[in-house]
Amino acid sequence: MTTEIDYSRSCFVIMPFGKKPVGDRLVDFDFIYKEVFLPAIEATPLGGPEGGYLKPRRTDQDYFTGLIDLEMFRYLEYSRFALADISGLNANVLYELGVRHRADPAGTAIFRQAGTLIPFDIKAVKAFEYAYEPVEEVTKSREMITKVLTESLRYNRPDSPVRLALDAQRMHTEAQASGQPVLDETLRAAENALRVGKRPEAIQKYREAIALAPTNTAARMKLGLLLKDVGRWEDALAEFREVTRLRPDYAEGLREQGIAENKLYERGDRSPDQPSGEDSLRRAVRLSPEDYDALSSLGGVLKRQADRLESQGQREEALAVYAVAQGLYKQATTVSSGDAYPLLNELKLQALIEGKLPLVETRTRVFLKRAEQSRRAQAESQPPVDMPWAAFDLAEISLYQGKRDEFLTWLERGLEACNASWQPATFRKSLELLKRGGVVLEGLDEGLKKLEDAETWFSG
Repeated sequence: MTTEIDYSRSCFVIMPFGKKPVGDRLVDFDFIYKEVFLPAIEATPLGGPEGGYLKPRRTDQDYFTGLIDLEMFRYLEYSRFALADISGLNANVLYELGVRHRADPAGTAIFRQAGTLIPFDIKAVKAFEYAYEPVEEVTKSREMITKVLTESLRYNRPDSPVRLALDAQRMHTEAQASGQPVLDETLRAAENALRVGKRPEAIQKYREAIALAPTNTAARMKLGLLLKDVGRWEDALAEFREVTRLRPDYAEGLREQGIAENKLYERGDRSPDQPSGEDSLRRAVRLSPEDYDALSSLGGVLKRQADRLESQGQREEALAVYAVAQGLYKQATTVSSGDAYPLLNELKLQALIEGKLPLVETRTRVFLKRAEQSRRAQAESQPPVDMPWAAFDLAEISLYQGKRDEFLTWLERGLEACNASWQPATFRKSLELLKRGGVVLEGLDEGLKKLEDAETWFSG
């Protein structure tokens, strides 16, 4: 008997089956499908005249008389929506995600567990974090996923980097068809250089590709992210601004534009007309309210504004701005289910404003544990990822947990990974918010002294 499938209502779930490793943990993905993804998808309204709800589909959950591989490709090609879980960077998942991105310019959402790295090829695409433990997080994750799917269906914005790149390329080559083979080869060369760590070569190849196809926003976004990673902020900002000129509603582009604008604004040699990045980040948040990176970055912009107000003696005005920044960090923490960056900033600003830390609250303890797991996976990977900041975050988490020795140990590991005075200085100034709020924690003064000594050493 042949099973008839209504692809117009299908949400194909691209994820590992059974128990698979994610970092140092063994994760039961079948549990996640049944308890998190399936109910979240079934609660997603289709909208429009047809009404009804999305129907979750996974090839191991269906029964076919034909070849399962053929059915998988049909799902990838025809499904109304696709949900991909890249936790653990499973090869089959990444392959199927690539097939889906090639098949449909819209209707794909990517999710991941905290601590899962994002491959550079899809770094410009939002990957939403979810949690499945402790058990109370399951309901929150379902609600978040349903919201993402509902908004995606409603607006149907292009989300495939493959199709965005090819469409931009096609527009260019319609006018200059002879350049197609050269452009294809140049983009391949850029990706190949990036995969083997040759960033200067990758930057040059992306520039050559953009010269051939100036409206290719996917290539410009990748170039901008590369330039940002190597500290070439002016060049990165130029790419992000061109991206948002070509696509004014591209939330990720606006977010990166705002981050770059603020980086240059905070430099002492900025031009008088350099924007602070606040406007770009507010636009990004309006377009994508669940983007915790944009929320956190906007919180950082306001926090630095408050720092300047306080240094000018405007204490009351500074506290008001600190409170807004703390609210943004708190929102970002909730959306991300405990990402370390917004969480730790949220706690320090609460200490500054209220003179205390909510360390006994269940929310704080759960999020601190989750942030610890994520950062530990990064710091202990080979090679370590995002150092010295992963180690500094683990030091701060240990400080809040009352583990003085672990605090100092992670602090030392972070200092060993530093190569400039601004790194320990940044962490020192961050921890001093606790002192300014009157919060007393064992080991804090000792840690601040070590950071100050490191600054002096790096400064010569």
